[in-house]
Amino acid sequence: MIRRASRRRHRLTAALAVAIVPCPESPGTASSWKVPCLESRRSHLAFGAFYFAQFAVLGIYVPFFPLYLKSLLLSGPEIGILLALAPVSRFLFPAFWGLWADRVGHRRLLVVLSLVGSAAAFALFFRARHFAALGAVMFLYGFLLVPAIPLVEGLVQEEAEKRRFEYGRVRLWGSIGFIGCTLAFGRLLDAAPIRTILAGILGISILNILPALALPEGAPPGSHPRRSLRRELRRAGVVVFLAATALMQASHGAYYAYYSIHLDRIGFTRTAIGGFWTLAVAAEVLMMFASGRLLERLGAPRLLSVCLAAATFRWLILAGSSSLPLLILAQVFHAFSFGLFHVSAVGHTHRLFPPALRSSGQSLYSSLTYGLGNLLGLFGSAALVDRIGIPGLFGASAAVSLLALLLSLRLQRESA
Repeated sequence: MIRRASRRRHRLTAALAVAIVPCPESPGTASSWKVPCLESRRSHLAFGAFYFAQFAVLGIYVPFFPLYLKSLLLSGPEIGILLALAPVSRFLFPAFWGLWADRVGHRRLLVVLSLVGSAAAFALFFRARHFAALGAVMFLYGFLLVPAIPLVEGLVQEEAEKRRFEYGRVRLWGSIGFIGCTLAFGRLLDAAPIRTILAGILGISILNILPALALPEGAPPGSHPRRSLRRELRRAGVVVFLAATALMQASHGAYYAYYSIHLDRIGFTRTAIGGFWTLAVAAEVLMMFASGRLLERLGAPRLLSVCLAAATFRWLILAGSSSLPLLILAQVFHAFSFGLFHVSAVGHTHRLFPPALRSSGQSLYSSLTYGLGNLLGLFGSAALVDRIGIPGLFGASAAVSLLALLLSLRLQRESA
């Protein structure tokens, strides 16, 4: 009787696994719904929860943290300098953390330590009031937080290969977390004090430690032959790819810095401006959901070129038109210029670098794309906006993404 009950429980567990998630190893067989499925589901949930919380933090930080800094009576240039310290950290430090992870291992531990340390550093904002103190806290916060995303990107690519789930369907939870938290927190701040911004960022940052503890450890160091990162960076395909991704992100500088101001100047209400931003992220989520099939059919190099062409067209629309239908179309193109581009680029980075250097590769991609690319785009836009105006900035953005498109076409030829 005991054995029969145990067998029934085992069959019930297997049936639940079938209902929850299909196991891709050998579909259609009774053995294909066992432990690998449960492990796949567990990994999927851990990664999805991590991305949701991590980008929910950004959903508060990006639109609202500047308002907190403004409440401290800081000047405009002081706020700009403080906010620039985050991309500076993202440019300077990811490669250091990536090399450490590839050499030492313990990637899950490094992610957890990154989240714990950065949350502790962010708590110092409750005490910091003056520019110098705020700058020191911001730099420390950026240094400690910066390894988390690249290391998790490397882990999720490994697990996606092993368990055969789609990266885009995991990463889209980050976009959902961002937009959901932005909308909810915007309403909360209508009644809550401004310091609620700090409490919200810190609270979600602490909660994100829980899914990080459930992440897989990844391949141990020494399980693959050691390779030289310097030698990999001499390969033309690596240089062309990283240059194209950095230029793509640089082309977004005017959009992130001046898009809302542009819409306000041409007569849109703040509600409408929020609607435009929401539309872009919604399009991004839908594209990430469908990205797996597109990658399988067309391949990452070809999709990168498609995305860069879409970005060029998007910036040209913003440079030359205030028509509502065209502005809506431009926001729908965010599905390509960010959503599909990011999924394709992260996947291509994983395949471009050998297994022994994949954490370094993802860290380098993050450093040059979201670190250097953001710095070039934001500072370049700030330097040019008074000379050429915001529409002129979008025209310059189109030229930058067109240059990246030409580089990506060369990447296609080398990948053929």
